[in-house]
Amino acid sequence: MLPPADAASWTRDAAAHLLGRAGFGATPLEVESTWKLGRARAIAALFVPPPPGPELQLASAEPEATPRADVLTMTPQERETLKRQIQQQNRLDLEKIRGWWIGQMVNPPSAVLEKATLFWHGHFATSVQKVKSAAVMWQQNQLLRKFAFGNFRDLVKAISCDPAMVVWLDLQQSRNGAPNENFARELMELFTLGIGHYSEDDIKNSARAFTGYRTRLRQAKFDYIEQQHDDSDKVFMGKKGRFSGDDIIDIIFEQPACAEFICTKLWTFYAYEEPEPVLIGSLAHTLRQANYEIRPVLMEMFGSKAFYRDKAMATQIKSPVQLIAQTCRTLECNPPPSFALQFIMRSLGQMLLAPPNVKGWDGNRSWINTATLASRIQFTDSLAGVGTVEKQRGFAGNLPLEKLVTDEMLNDCVKLIDGFTFRLLDAPIDQSTRADLIADAEKYSKPLSRTAVKEALAKVMRLPEFQLV
Repeated sequence: MLPPADAASWTRDAAAHLLGRAGFGATPLEVESTWKLGRARAIAALFVPPPPGPELQLASAEPEATPRADVLTMTPQERETLKRQIQQQNRLDLEKIRGWWIGQMVNPPSAVLEKATLFWHGHFATSVQKVKSAAVMWQQNQLLRKFAFGNFRDLVKAISCDPAMVVWLDLQQSRNGAPNENFARELMELFTLGIGHYSEDDIKNSARAFTGYRTRLRQAKFDYIEQQHDDSDKVFMGKKGRFSGDDIIDIIFEQPACAEFICTKLWTFYAYEEPEPVLIGSLAHTLRQANYEIRPVLMEMFGSKAFYRDKAMATQIKSPVQLIAQTCRTLECNPPPSFALQFIMRSLGQMLLAPPNVKGWDGNRSWINTATLASRIQFTDSLAGVGTVEKQRGFAGNLPLEKLVTDEMLNDCVKLIDGFTFRLLDAPIDQSTRADLIADAEKYSKPLSRTAVKEALAKVMRLPEFQLV
């Protein structure tokens, strides 16, 4: 077990760090209440199941409105019109799902569950660009949420039968005598073991075990066609048998590298890159002892001394999704409307349900370049209500300034800036930067107008430190 953090290190900053990494940040009141719970109770509270979220009705999940027989008798022009209608329906549903998911991230009871779901979405990176069905992507999202803190082995077995994954990695094309190796390769390389822990023969033989996997996309259902399955003997990782896909997964989970691989990815996502081998060894031992249940690993991680060391705190660059959700949470405002989120995600470089490739997003330093940094500032300026951009995107009137500032802050620029930096920044700023922010605010007459307050807020969010969590 990892050395636990000592009681003296449980500060308000530590509580804010826990809420920022396990979820999507918190308001000052939430940080205070979490700190008062104590570390052990605060960590336990993270895993209390949230109440059910609002149901999402998707038009693309409804049964076909046009019978197949009618489609066959349509003219080419009528079929093209129907195709465009279905595509438009799908686009609107994707917009709806993305807006719903960001809303769940901003919602305090579900933030930690949604952060874990986001991790698995990046781990089993599947894109609607190839799947082409919002309803099927929604089904996969619900699957990842169901297993977010649960059993990793069960999740891998479930994802192998997930309709979106079947299409994404070409299991649909795999049959007896002509196995497709895409899923078998990524199962080991990206999902469970990592490069160097399997052979090309292992890929070829395991691919045969996954033949016969099919899906009916419109119904979002998995099909297994026994006649298309290769039921002959296979040799996989030194074992011989008439293995099924689940048998292959069971053998993979017998390999020591499996626990180490997923624990490294979890630590990198929640804490910092290039974790020490002894740290991963301890977490991997916990995972194996827990029969691959994820929750004990996360609880050990969040309670460990290493999770609160200097290299772990305020050292990650916020992902675009983290930036959107955490900014809205800390400013206590609603997320932008769904139609605006589409544009924001695209300009920031992280479109939910559409990772760039099977490896997912590279993360951390890759999030920031000249273009995306400008888009980040434009987004936070919009939330602050600075300029005219917020009107173009439908943000106007969303910022609850009465929750963010007191009468005292309106008459004291020191308190205003310190209040904003405390609320918004996970990393400390130097005294010269603080002095500049205060001096800029002092240029306005007292009490500060809404315009002056919004300008000060925007300047705090333009700081480099604001990009860190």
